[in-house]
Amino acid sequence: MDRMQRLSRILRRYASVVFWLCLIILILSPGMVFIRGFTLDIANHLLRVLDVDGFRFNASHSGWMLRTLVGAVTATNFTMAVLSLGALIRLLHQFEQGTAFSLESIHLVRFLGWVQVAMAPIGFLLFWGLAAATKALTAQAIHPWRYASSSSLNYLFFGGVVLLIAYVLEEGFRLKTEQDLVI
Repeated sequence: MDRMQRLSRILRRYASVVFWLCLIILILSPGMVFIRGFTLDIANHLLRVLDVDGFRFNASHSGWMLRTLVGAVTATNFTMAVLSLGALIRLLHQFEQGTAFSLESIHLVRFLGWVQVAMAPIGFLLFWGLAAATKALTAQAIHPWRYASSSSLNYLFFGGVVLLIAYVLEEGFRLKTEQDLVI
């Protein structure tokens, strides 16, 4: 076993631990919104990310609307983490076995790319939900569109890069099969 295969084994084990932690948090995420202060902490963190100065949610705002929004954000992020880590673990396992150029690897990399691309509109909708909840709860309008659009463009860009890598892997697999047929 060479150094790269040992490194992929270590990364696969680390990714497995993170995968199981994310899966446990995903399963518990509907109930986490009822933990004292969790909803307010996440909602205020989103406001800090959006760079909204002078406004924070307080305990009187903690109703069904804010809890639903925080639950959706938490569940969406951990679902993306579980899907991505699951595919990454399988990719690392294939690399460890020496079968990096296979149809399954191509499908896994393509799956990773489409997960990234799918997060672009979902993230935009979640920030729209935050703006709507903020206006409904506090009668104060926030404008998350600059951050939401740049975040969506980041997801689209990285998803496109991963899909391009899947195409390159597909070409490598095609060349490998042609070479195997020639020999």
